[in-house]
Formats: sequence, C-alpha cells, structure tokens
Amino acid sequence: MKLLLISDIHGDLSFFGAAEKELKAADLVVISGDLTSRGSSGEAEKIISVIEGINRNIAAVHGNWDGREVLELLEEREYSLHARGRMHGGVGFFGAGGSSPTPMNTPTEYSEDELAEILQAGYRDLPEKERVILVSHTPPRKTRDRTFLGIRGGSQSVRQMIEEHRVDLCLCGHIHEAVGVDILNGCTVANPGSFKKGKYMTIDLDETISVQKGRFKK
Repeated sequence: MKLLLISDIHGDLSFFGAAEKELKAADLVVISGDLTSRGSSGEAEKIISVIEGINRNIAAVHGNWDGREVLELLEEREYSLHARGRMHGGVGFFGAGGSSPTPMNTPTEYSEDELAEILQAGYRDLPEKERVILVSHTPPRKTRDRTFLGIRGGSQSVRQMIEEHRVDLCLCGHIHEAVGVDILNGCTVANPGSFKKGKYMTIDLDETISVQKGRFKK
C-alpha cells in the first residue's frame, strides 16, 4: 500500500496541480488535519473536491483550525477517522482530530482526557489487524512536536496511546516546523509539515514501513 500524507493545508489550493501525479499514484490519501484557515465547511469542501477529482480514496481528521462543520463534512463523506476505526486494504486506521489545548484558543481543542477517550473509541473499532495506523492532527508529546520557540506542542494522550497499545505508524501534523520521522515505542511517527508550503510525505507499506519527505513547487 502506498500512502500520500498531507497536512495543514489551511485552505491553500496552490500545490494541488503539482501534486496530481502523487495523488493519482496513492492507494490512500491521508489528510492529518487543518484543511482550512477559517474553519468553515465551504473552505474544506473546496479542498476535498479537488482531491476527489483526482483520487477518491481518502482518510482524514480535522485540525484545531477546522470548525465542527468540517468534522461533519468529513463524517458525511465517510472519510473521517476521528473517534472511529476503518479498514483500508487490510490495514487498520483510527484517529483523533483537533488538538490538545493551545495558547491561541483555536476553534477545535480537546482536553487530554477527551483525546484519550477519542483515541480509545477508534482503537476499539478496529477488528483483528496485522498493521495499525494512527492519524492524529496532534503529534505525540516530545516526538515531532517542538515549535520554533522550543515549546512542546504535542499531546500526552497520543503519546500514551502509542506507549500502551500496538501502533505501527502515527501520521500527524499541527507543528509545521517539526517536519521529519522519529521512532516512539517501535512506532514510526511522521510529520510532513505544511502542505500550504508544498510539503508532503509518501509512505510505502510493505514488510517494512518506508517514509520519504517531499516538497512540491508551484
């Protein structure tokens, strides 16, 4: 299975033309949150429609800048992984949208207790599976979550889920400058950075997990 991971689009359509080849080649397009800049479903609808015009195999969570109506849109299209588990090509996916609390009081923030419940609900949804992938807008605490100010912006609940359960791959976003890949308790944690800046990742799921960073040009 080949995944294309994008995150933090923030309503910017600039790079989708350049991304068409990679979008077509993906078995699944994964969006790890912040489709919009203003949180509206209309803004998210434009993003989703462009992707659907190229590849309708989509799994997504909303971000902290996405309002409730964005979550509802993703649920209506059956793309949302928030508090639920879905199987794609024999692989189990579950997720959590929004973020843990931020200093900016953004539209969709959850307490750590709420995030823990959301994650558990999605994980319980999955049947027996050979591989488990967590799609979380927020990175796990202390892994791919350091801001340019040196502050850790990740979630302790996401970290605890990875430490206490079998999770093979965590696809996240949220902290634009924390681009890269790390290993946490045997789980590969991948943050692609902001698609608004053209950044993305491709992930090949074979016997191993292979992650490659990329950047599109307009």
